[in-house]
Amino acid sequence: MKKAIVCGAGGFIGSHLVRRLKADGMWVRGVDLKFPEFAETEADDFIEGDLRDVSVCERVFDQPVE
Repeated sequence: MKKAIVCGAGGFIGSHLVRRLKADGMWVRGVDLKFPEFAETEADDFIEGDLRDVSVCERVFDQPVE
């Protein structure tokens, strides 16, 4: 199964991208400063954090992404 990371997955465009990638059969990890406000995320995994922080990046990119 292919994997994808969506940065900004808590926003309008990012949440729709997560939905589309899931519909295409991918495993998706979402990352953003906040969880989506208007609907539950469809991401398989969601990390709330700031990508300017190295420790957050290490959590996000802890496995290969295709």
